[in-house]
Amino acid sequence: MKLVLVRHGESAGNVAQVFRGPSSQHDGLTGAGEAQARALGRHLRTLNLPAPRVYASTYRRAQATARAIADALGTGVTVLDGVQEVDCGDWAGRPYADMHTCRGEVLGPDGCPAFPGGEAASAVAARFRVALAPLLDGQGSAIVVSHGFALTAALIDLLHADAPAAWADDRYRHGNAAHTILTRQGGAWHVQTLAAPV
Repeated sequence: MKLVLVRHGESAGNVAQVFRGPSSQHDGLTGAGEAQARALGRHLRTLNLPAPRVYASTYRRAQATARAIADALGTGVTVLDGVQEVDCGDWAGRPYADMHTCRGEVLGPDGCPAFPGGEAASAVAARFRVALAPLLDGQGSAIVVSHGFALTAALIDLLHADAPAAWADDRYRHGNAAHTILTRQGGAWHVQTLAAPV
């Protein structure tokens, strides 16, 4: 079993470097983002992943990225609720840079991000885990197109990493159209490729 976790291609919100939250659900890809998605699709095709199945979050930019991948692999796309981006609550409209300069404002009691009026990292990881569960029964490759914060939360959870340390050092940060490949052996996930750029 392989699990391929993908961050969507570049969107207007990424260019602006501003948190948008659920209001960004209908944002599409930029021209550069579309090119990234096509390039990633071509790359994944060269890997000859066994029995690939492509899933995307409920957000338009993730679905557009997933379609480019699915076209390259000759398959379809299934929309998957639960792997969408974090609800940043009161932080909507604030720059990404505030996550570093104002870190204390979003630090929850567990030492991980928790957005006031929105979601905590642990809640994102929990819903991601529930969404993945039915995809992981069996063989083949599940390719899931999601979002930056959500992917970090999911990887910390799947790999049983030290969560506060992982959030602090950005070890699981994905650029646009970056991908991670995990393999499952003996009931545990192992990293084959981590946050590889397109």
